[in-house]
Amino acid sequence: MATLDQCKAALRIFGDELIPEELGRLFDHCYTQGWVKGYEYSTSSGKVVVKKSGAWILDAEPTDSADFDGQIPQLLGYIDVSLDDWALLAKRFEMDIFCGWFMRESNEGIFVSSQTMRLLSERNIALSIDIYASPDDE
Repeated sequence: MATLDQCKAALRIFGDELIPEELGRLFDHCYTQGWVKGYEYSTSSGKVVVKKSGAWILDAEPTDSADFDGQIPQLLGYIDVSLDDWALLAKRFEMDIFCGWFMRESNEGIFVSSQTMRLLSERNIALSIDIYASPDDE
């Protein structure tokens, strides 16, 4: 089995009461994307979209490979708060690591280490995965 061609990961935190700047101050790190509940924006087609909850999203640095085990410590390394702080956040907000896993061939896989799973589990962070097939597959 070949390994995945590419992995894109992001730490996402959502909640109705979430204010991105407040989490940014707590984490002492800026977010890649953020908004408050009720934020409105227009799509390219002109449709107005209203966000149903607040969000704080931090994208991992792009890599040339599917280095999921490298991206997770990198993301969490930006945020220097205690496990007790993570537990309080988990009570207030929904948190996950969202991953896009991209295949070049029809049968590829990825190994996720127990250390990476422990990092997520200790912080009550769920893992959400979208798997994208090769554009050449029918």
